[in-house]
Amino acid sequence: METIATLKELIHEQFGIDPNAIDPDVPFATYDLDSLTLAELLFAIEDEFHVQIPDEAVSTIANLRDLATLLSRLRGA
Repeated sequence: METIATLKELIHEQFGIDPNAIDPDVPFATYDLDSLTLAELLFAIEDEFHVQIPDEAVSTIANLRDLATLLSRLRGA
């Protein structure tokens, strides 16, 4: 999925995490991404993908795959 690859690169750029080490199904907390760093990531994602992530959707995002799924829905809407 191209979206996951792009998200991995954004995480790498923002937080220095090796994209090859990111498992899309592992919780963000595993990579020491707390709610503050996740918020920073979401701002970068909104800029990169030209979408607006609804506040209520943030609580449903546990891992990279969840985020990619949400982005696919937002981009398709």
